Amino acid sequence: MLHLRRMQVDQVDNQSASTRRAAKPPIDRARVAELVRSTLAELGKSTAVAPVDAVLLGPERSLATAFDADAGRKLAAATPARIFVGRAGSRYRTSTLLRFRADHAAAKDAVMSEVDGALLERLGLCDVISRAADKRVFLERPDAGRALSEEAKKTIAEKCTRAPQLQICYGDGLSAAALNAHLEAFHLAFVRELGARSIGFGTPLFIRHSRVKVMDEIARLTEAEACVFVCGERPGLGFADSMSAYYIYRPATGATDADREVISNINPRGLEPARAAAAVADACVRILGAKKSGVTLS
Repeated sequence: MLHLRRMQVDQVDNQSASTRRAAKPPIDRARVAELVRSTLAELGKSTAVAPVDAVLLGPERSLATAFDADAGRKLAAATPARIFVGRAGSRYRTSTLLRFRADHAAAKDAVMSEVDGALLERLGLCDVISRAADKRVFLERPDAGRALSEEAKKTIAEKCTRAPQLQICYGDGLSAAALNAHLEAFHLAFVRELGARSIGFGTPLFIRHSRVKVMDEIARLTEAEACVFVCGERPGLGFADSMSAYYIYRPATGATDADREVISNINPRGLEPARAAAAVADACVRILGAKKSGVTLS
């Protein structure tokens, strides 16, 4: 009986924790930055610490004992990775640790975030959902994110253009935050680039809680000649707002990743969204002309 009561208490605690996580608002990066500044400023009153803005402008670089300091500076300038960050005894310095924790929080928030409904409405995207009814199922069951819900299939049949030359799809993937930040710039540029290349496209879709392979089912349902799927990339501890664009030509049942191609690292620090839109449009011209995509297209 005691064991049963403990199990019941644990279930209540787990449900309460889940409720708290669901109600937790998105992380305000500006607020995090301000907290980091104030913490370092407070520490600086009693002990020597790195400059306050080191946490925000980039990892603190420690090249005093480097074999080749000039080469080290070039490497540090070429990557956001945590190299030459120094140490305090056997531990990270305070500024490095605070930046790491802020980036980790941003990555977790990006995974759990949702795309802004007002953004979808502003862009006129048809909003449907995968078989993953919520974020928890999406994360625990990747297969659910790769297939459309029955309601989504019905909506697509009723509202989407049939047999377009290109079907445009967007999905939250593993970083809805990336779409909130860059989807509008990419979509508007992509529509312009497709028009400049005389590529016709169908009704643009947004699929909630979706993974890449859902594009195959959509392409078959709409009878599209080719399909593009843009989603948020898995966030790392440097970038949490990067997108990837996948494209495929007439995906048959059983199509694999070898049949599709991708342009990744779409963000202002990598491939800027407007430039990425032009690159994806060029790729669409190529696969439509060759009538194939993936490893078979040399």
